[in-house]
Amino acid sequence: MLIRRADSNDLQRITEILNQAINWGLANAYTQQFTPEERKEWFDVHSGEHYFILVAVLNNRVEGYLSVSPYREGRQAFEHTAEVTYYVDFDHHREGIASRLLEVALAHCRNSSIDILLAFLYDENKTSVSFLQKHGFDKWGLLPGAAKVGDKVYDHAIYGKQIANKK
Repeated sequence: MLIRRADSNDLQRITEILNQAINWGLANAYTQQFTPEERKEWFDVHSGEHYFILVAVLNNRVEGYLSVSPYREGRQAFEHTAEVTYYVDFDHHREGIASRLLEVALAHCRNSSIDILLAFLYDENKTSVSFLQKHGFDKWGLLPGAAKVGDKVYDHAIYGKQIANKK
């Protein structure tokens, strides 16, 4: 498995993987699929050193990705805090792809100015909850009933990890 920074050629596949998660319905708060063109602005925000997208490549194909994104963008007091999001093609779940992506992302954050990573997810997504806890994230907050998809209401959980101070 190769983990590398995403480039513009990966946007189509990244969007396909995101749309797969949207179809599942319990992975994020999106209810409508995206086109790569609709994700271009998001992609561009992650092309610098501070915020980034990593992809996991197996057999010359992107099978998962992870992004480290701004948290409350534009508010300077939060510049040391970022949001982490990860998705893996459903055909490759439980192969260690998300773990490897997160390990590389944490190493990058330790060498940058990011001190805190936050993950936002439905509290009912027990697979993701277990994954985050396995990697040292703790539940830092809960927004009861904050998400509504169709007639279902979900609690929105916040998991956080303090990254060892590197300076």
